Amino acid sequence: MENRRSGDVADADGLVENAAEIALTAFCWWRTDLPQDVCEDYWRDVHGIMFARAPGLWQYRQLRLAANRPDLWPAVPDVSFDAPDGAQPQGMPHGLFLSEADLAAFGSHPLARETIPHDTRTFISRIGAQLSPPGGGRTLVDRVNDPAPQGAPAVPTFVLCFVPRAGAAPAEAFHRHLTERVARPWNGHPGVLRLRVEPLPPYGRSAMSSPGVPHRWPADETYLGWIELAVRDEGVAGDLLRGSVADELAEHVTAVHTYPVREIYTIIAAGRPTEVGLRGYPAVRTITAAGADDQRGEAVLRLLYGDAVRGLDQPGWRR
Repeated sequence: MENRRSGDVADADGLVENAAEIALTAFCWWRTDLPQDVCEDYWRDVHGIMFARAPGLWQYRQLRLAANRPDLWPAVPDVSFDAPDGAQPQGMPHGLFLSEADLAAFGSHPLARETIPHDTRTFISRIGAQLSPPGGGRTLVDRVNDPAPQGAPAVPTFVLCFVPRAGAAPAEAFHRHLTERVARPWNGHPGVLRLRVEPLPPYGRSAMSSPGVPHRWPADETYLGWIELAVRDEGVAGDLLRGSVADELAEHVTAVHTYPVREIYTIIAAGRPTEVGLRGYPAVRTITAAGADDQRGEAVLRLLYGDAVRGLDQPGWRR
């Protein structure tokens, strides 16, 4: 199903996701009494589908994370690349909203206000959700050029999470450093294929209600920002922390945790549910394998799912 529409909102870079003013990032730890694949499949094919039925989201992706990879980086004095096992999240949902009004519409809908929060405890043991400062998150480059990835990334992709140094500059100064002194220099490296920077506020409590699920961070080190980094090969990462970037990093950062992205599932793209967001991934995979192209047309999808197919364009929805 096509997810870009005529008249899509886009900035001068042509990156549709940069039209969004507000970002929601959640770090998730799965329940330990369930198999991890059960938690992840439930997240994608049951929990995630509800997001595609609620108004307001411009983009919603689920990133499945692997264990921290400290070996990718050269040594930097006074910066740690290790993360305790218990502190490492296994999943990261990332949602984008065009405006405060869209965020408010999402939050006031019964699915987002009641059903989704209560469903969280089905598969999550701990969660910490944060709203980025308005206009703070931005994709600086995207040569991967896949607006709705589903499954394993085509190239090595990582979520880099930054722990601020105690007593360092205020959050706003940290965010400026992360964007201007780390992300922008990396943006110009020929081996960097995609880079998005996402500032985060200091963590006090989760921005999302999840009754029965602890919101306390499972370690003392919380993140003040993260970067999504896709590279030509893993060796590129080591090249990025050289020279002035490495020298300045220790002034602001005490730790960098590097989580490989095993899989990405896009539930909403450019304001419209994807096929995965409408049907769930197993159904889409089966339809694709069977070559049932007639099942992928918008006419059929509208017969099955009504105006939900249109996302932010559905009748009665006003931005």
